[in-house]
This record gives sequence, C-alpha cells and structure tokens, in this order.
Amino acid sequence: MNNECMAMLAEQWKHICQNYSSDDLLHAFQFIQEHSLVLVEEFYKKMLVEKESAEFFSDDIIQQRLRDTLNQWLLESFSVGINKSYSDAVEKQRMVGHVHARVGIPSWLIMRGVREIERKMFELLNNSDTKSALTTCSYIIQIMGFATEIMCRSYEAKTVANQEVKHSYRLFSAMQDVAVQKDKQRSSLLDWENELMFKVFTGNVGFKHPMLSKSEFGLWFIHKASYAFSGSDQVKLIIDRIYEVDKLNEIVTQCYEKEQILELIQSIRDLNREIQHLVDQLFQVSEYIESGNDSLTQLLNRRYLNTIVSREITYSRQNRTPLSLLAIDADFFKSINDKFGHAAGDLALKFIAEALQKYSQGSDYAFRVGGEEFLLLLVATDLERAVNIAESIRKYVEHGMITSAQGQQFKFTVSIGCALYDGHPDYQKFLDTADTALYAAKNTGRNRVYIAKTDPQASLSNS
Repeated sequence: MNNECMAMLAEQWKHICQNYSSDDLLHAFQFIQEHSLVLVEEFYKKMLVEKESAEFFSDDIIQQRLRDTLNQWLLESFSVGINKSYSDAVEKQRMVGHVHARVGIPSWLIMRGVREIERKMFELLNNSDTKSALTTCSYIIQIMGFATEIMCRSYEAKTVANQEVKHSYRLFSAMQDVAVQKDKQRSSLLDWENELMFKVFTGNVGFKHPMLSKSEFGLWFIHKASYAFSGSDQVKLIIDRIYEVDKLNEIVTQCYEKEQILELIQSIRDLNREIQHLVDQLFQVSEYIESGNDSLTQLLNRRYLNTIVSREITYSRQNRTPLSLLAIDADFFKSINDKFGHAAGDLALKFIAEALQKYSQGSDYAFRVGGEEFLLLLVATDLERAVNIAESIRKYVEHGMITSAQGQQFKFTVSIGCALYDGHPDYQKFLDTADTALYAAKNTGRNRVYIAKTDPQASLSNS
C-alpha cells in the first residue's frame, strides 16, 4: 500500500470515530480493557479445535506469544479513538497483515478468529445492564471490521509479491542446479549405490547404510530440485522412487540370504537408473533467469532469502525435522580494506564463501547478504551438527592465509551466531535469532561461535 492509500485509510478510521461521542469511545475502550483477556482466551479456545489452524497454533510457546500479541492488538485498536493516532493505527494493521502473509496464515482464518471475538463480545454486552450497549457494540464491530480490512489489503499485496519472487526463485534454482549440481549429484547418487554394494559384497553382517532420502543426493533433491521443478511430472516419480529405494535398502540390511540380496541390489540399481534418467529430463531447461547470485562470491544473494527460509521452515514444521541457521560476519573487516585495499578485502570475502561451500552439503543454502555478512541455512540439521560446521568454518578462516595481488599476506577471523529453529512460523524471528547470536559473538570477544537459545542463558562454543 502506498502513502496515498495509507492516508486515505487513516482518514476513514478517523471518520468512523467521529460518528461517536468521546464518552462512547471511552466506554468502548474500557469495555475492551476489562474483557480483552477473556476475548483472547475465547479466540484460542475455539481456534485450537479447528483442523486448519492446528499448524499455526499448536505450539505452546507460540500460543503464549500470540495471546500477548492479540491482547495488545485489541487494546491498541480501541485506544485510537481516544489518542487519535489514526496513521499509526493503519501502519500497525499493515504490518500485521505483512506478518500473516510472511507466516502463511490464510486471511479467512483471521476473519474466523475475529468472528469468535465478536460473538463473545455480543454475549458479554448482552449480559450487561449498560444502556449504551448497542452503541458500544456498533463501534466495536466497525473497528474490528475496518482493522481486519486493512490487514487483508496488506496481506494480499504481500502475498502477490511473495508469489512472484517464489516463481522467479523456482526458475533460478533450476538454472543454478544445471550449472552447479548436475554432475555433483549424479556422482552422489552413484557413490551411495557403490557404498551399499561394497558393504554387501565384502561380507559384512548386520551392517547399516543411510537411507537414500537422507543422503547428499536425497536431501538435495527433496529440498532444492523438487521445489525448483515443482509442477513437473518427474518430481513426484523421483520422490516415489527414492522412498522405494529406502524400503529396499532397509530390507537389504536385514537380509542374510545371498540370492535374495542380489535380487534386491539389482532392484535398487534399476530404480537408481530410473531416478537418474528422470533427473536428466528435469535438467533440460534453457530459460533466462534473473540472477540470484552474488557476483563476487557466487553464493546466493538476498533476492531469494525470504522465499527459501520460509519454505524450509514450512518443511521443518510439517515433517518435524531440525533446521539450523548460521549468521557469519568477518571481524574487523574495515581494517583489511584500509590496510591492504579493497581487492584484498574481496579475496577475504571469497575465502569465507569457500569455507561455507567446503563445509555445507548440496541441500544447504549459502548466502552473502551484504558487505561482509553471510548466512548458511542448514537443512535437516540439529544443533550439534550446526555447531560442528560453524566451528569448522571458524577454524578454516582463522588458520587460512590470504595473499594479495601485491604479495602481502594477512589473516583474519569470523564471528558466528548459531540458531536452531524453535517452531515459530514467522521466518523473520528465525533470522533475527541468528542475527542476535552473531552480535553476541562479536560483543563477547569475536572469533567464536555463539549458540542462541530460547531461554536467557545462551551458551558459548569456543575453542
């Protein structure tokens, strides 16, 4: 919504309030103030039994956060007629709409919640002896409806923008994989198969072998390629074949009959050949894609950051898989540019990118988000693995030696904030948590990994 639209909405809010006396506005605010907690409780009591809302409101921590937020929203919305902060109120609804779009809460679900609040409000007013109950009811309904209207305007605008970015990202991701991942992932699939055959034919008994879906190839396809090529018939077939291989793999590890093992291995090989053939078909893409790469480091830039993090959060929530994020920043980077020149600074940034690529998998996402700041999104990764990767990156940079074009040599370090996804549906909270941990790493001495936690007692991992 542009400034003209915002001003128009503020004027409309003002017009609604001017239709009521100051006593009416005060009485309505006092009613909300007295009953806001009851209204909020009614909202969640009803919403939690809705099947469609369980994805957003099932987590205890989120429920508490959202209860506080909803209570504050009610109080702020009905104080506007008294303090006359109409523009601020419109901006507030716009931001709420943006958050709902960011999280992915459908607008109808919000209106469903508003309806529950209004129903409870009718019930409370009906039981009161106040003569002005009808006027209070009229005003509250108008404000609730108008505030929701503004939120929906903002929601739709943000959703349209998000969909455009998502579509662009799908195409970009496909092209990026063509250039970078095709040969690597073919080799990864073959390595997985060869390792299984080696374990079988060396006579190991009761051996273990990772599922294909959890291998380098499987994670890459599920988290990147399947999204890049969504809508293609091959995607579902490949995913089905991957899980078929997983079932056969499990049987192989528990089988002791040589003849049966050979049959199973051949079935796995046949499925893998089919997977490879289908993947090759997907890679036949030749459309022009606006670049989402950073020109210096060739990592992803900010263009698709929100789209990627949002998608991986949704996957993590739906599949109950861990997700971790590293926020990385070069220490005293300005001094490198000042002492050795900007070309040397560029070499340092490329060295960080090299470290990120060295210690990440094909399914992970590495970003240069600006200046000397980087992000590494680690899919299917718990806190232990995330910390190990963070420490590996930190040590790799610390022990590296950069040589400038003029032959000058220097070393530098990085600080890293590490965050494990805590279930909150808003991806911005996840990004903020990692960013806060990064600042803590810098403020406590630099050249270290700081682990963000949900409780106030954050811990340090320092070597």
